[in-house]
Amino acid sequence: MDLLDKFFQKYSYKFSKGYPDMNNEQDILLLENLLQDMGIDFRFDNILYETTDRQVAQNTKKAIDYIIKNTNKGFTTQSDPKRLGNQGKVSSDDFKVIINTLFKPNDIQIYGPRSGPNSSGKFDMYEFDTEDFGLVRIILSGGGNAGEQYEAEFYNVAKELAGEPNEALPKSLQTLYSALDVDNATLTSDDIKSFRTGDTKRSLNPKGPEDIGKTISDLDITHNGKTYYISLKNKQGSGIYSGANIPWIYEKNGKVVYDPAKFNPSSGNGLLFDIFNIDSKKIATGLNNYINKTGKLTKFEPINIDNNAFKKLLASSLGYGYHYVKEYGKGDIKVTPLLTAKDSLDAIGQISDVQIKYPSQDTKQVTIKIDTDSKLFGPSQYMVAIRNTKGNVLPLSLRISKIK
Repeated sequence: MDLLDKFFQKYSYKFSKGYPDMNNEQDILLLENLLQDMGIDFRFDNILYETTDRQVAQNTKKAIDYIIKNTNKGFTTQSDPKRLGNQGKVSSDDFKVIINTLFKPNDIQIYGPRSGPNSSGKFDMYEFDTEDFGLVRIILSGGGNAGEQYEAEFYNVAKELAGEPNEALPKSLQTLYSALDVDNATLTSDDIKSFRTGDTKRSLNPKGPEDIGKTISDLDITHNGKTYYISLKNKQGSGIYSGANIPWIYEKNGKVVYDPAKFNPSSGNGLLFDIFNIDSKKIATGLNNYINKTGKLTKFEPINIDNNAFKKLLASSLGYGYHYVKEYGKGDIKVTPLLTAKDSLDAIGQISDVQIKYPSQDTKQVTIKIDTDSKLFGPSQYMVAIRNTKGNVLPLSLRISKIK
């Protein structure tokens, strides 16, 4: 594999087409920045686009890096170097304060979606001139995925409509406030807050669930002196646990190998491998079959797991101390109170069936499906996926999601 093959295998996921479109200004700038990070100072001067646009994009990237470094508001970079991921749901007014504090511009021009130089069809662009970076144009994006956008929109609507009578609210807010016994007419926008900054990975605890409501809350609502912590999930699914890379399955001399000496049964991933009786040797064999397109195809097969240990671990990832709000259709939500440790265990319910499918020539993923019957969620299904999240074969990571 030559240098270019390695480069695009590593970075293809950063480009919307899987490769840099040399007619796309954003792709060209991203490619130049990646090369600079590798110590290669290269410019595609033969590409025909305005030098001023390129310079503004470079200025903007530097300004975004400066904002992330000097604030703690949950901002993140995105594949488009002009976009600033706003996972912390910072309001427009608060973002202008941040710009004025960090850059002290004479003026801030805001362009709505698809107006002026703003190419975004959804988010505002903030244009200002700085002494250190020059002209900057930042698109304050709602985050990196549909789930984050759903959270941001839910929060913004709740904040904007604070003070209106409950019957004037969208169906989702009416459902939520009915479950909480909240009178929206008594609320102000200051009663609707979000303190979450960036990713809030939930850890697994073999001892069971703990009170994590304040930590994982996407939406805080204060009513009559009481604060309600809300965890919001869109209808596409609910991520429960995302573990680190798995170190005991790796590449050696061109083959995928399993090294028992690197297996740690006390780590989060190690605990789950033991609980599910996952055969690491089968994973390595299956991945080699996938790479070489050899061997038999695998099917889902029953597997015996430690039901009690799994319930406690999964309940610990849910935690308690908040209301779990899930979107079920356009405008429809279900509100589930997870206020005690018992609520979390009841939410997991009784395990009725567990199936596993190992990698083979047609798949590079380990998939485990766990069917449960929950007092709070009803018939439910969880999925454990062990795979590389960037399209490659290795390294592997383990994720648990509630898929229905």
